[in-house]
Amino acid sequence: MENSEKGRSMLEMLGVLAVVGVLSLAGLAGYQKAMAKHKMNRTVSQMAQIVNNMRTVFLNAENARYPYQYFGPTKEDAKTIDGMKKAVALHIFPDEMVLDKSTPIVSSPYRGDVYILTEDQGETFDVVFEGLPRDASIAIGTMDWGTSDITGLQELLINDDAEETTAGIQ
Repeated sequence: MENSEKGRSMLEMLGVLAVVGVLSLAGLAGYQKAMAKHKMNRTVSQMAQIVNNMRTVFLNAENARYPYQYFGPTKEDAKTIDGMKKAVALHIFPDEMVLDKSTPIVSSPYRGDVYILTEDQGETFDVVFEGLPRDASIAIGTMDWGTSDITGLQELLINDDAEETTAGIQ
């Protein structure tokens, strides 16, 4: 008698499933790597926008000697002083970073808080990014931001509670 069954054996199906599983894992790893790089690039781009917007808007202020006086010197000040509300209203932060305009709550792609502090009674400013992973911190910290008294940007505080500098640029 002849075997006239048409179809696949269980072993063949398991082999196909194993190949599909391995290919899926490779694709997932590549996707996660691409998403991590996208978040890092987005964070660097947002930082550049914040710095450029701060310089553009506030260096043309009426009080040129202390243009950043609207922001406070501590994290608590930054969250309560009207400077963050003014910064949001003037679109200092990219729109996708602003989670709540009334409070205001500003967040990075890594879901850490982002805010601005002042130094020297408002002559210079700091941009604080909390909750960044190491690779994003390095990417932001090693860029040339033109940090001098003329530009206004004094330092970047990364993964910091704004009380002690962990990755600041002087």
